[in-house]
Amino acid sequence: MFRIRTALAGVAIAAAAVLALAAPASAHDALVSSTPAAGEELAVAPEQIVLTFSNELLSLEENSGTGMTVVDESARDWVAGAPVVEADTVTVPLEPGMSGGQYVVTWRVVSSDGHPTSGEYSFSIAADVVAPAPTQTAVDETTEPEEPAATEAPVETDATPWPLLIMLGAVVLAAIILISVLVARRKR
Repeated sequence: MFRIRTALAGVAIAAAAVLALAAPASAHDALVSSTPAAGEELAVAPEQIVLTFSNELLSLEENSGTGMTVVDESARDWVAGAPVVEADTVTVPLEPGMSGGQYVVTWRVVSSDGHPTSGEYSFSIAADVVAPAPTQTAVDETTEPEEPAATEAPVETDATPWPLLIMLGAVVLAAIILISVLVARRKR
């Protein structure tokens, strides 16, 4: 009986150690902000897309998994060049001439832990409208300009943390085998 309790305690400690060490390793870098922001409606077309992540990304020299598309409603991709990765930021230039409408940004990067992560979000450009004729209005110079409202971070999709699940499965399998062996010895 003492051996079974000791073995079970050892398995529990080993499982806790594996899970404690595996949890930080399975965390992927997350998208923190984007320019233009998710859901933002712009008055003029942007010249580039800038994505900022929670940690430094692997550079393009270290991986080939970084990419981005900016697609309009007619499925045209407006990306004008290769992405540039600098620390935690990815920048992609856009072709000029983007018209009013909805655009979907789809991105894929390689996290600092070496695992790919991806996601998408959308923004829009206001439809072409005729600007109203300028009118003279009194301006109060003591009023400070309003700060733009904070926007939510774009939705990010991420793959299942397979390394963590595999290690957890291995620990459970090892515990089952160990308990089976101990029970079989006990019956003899």
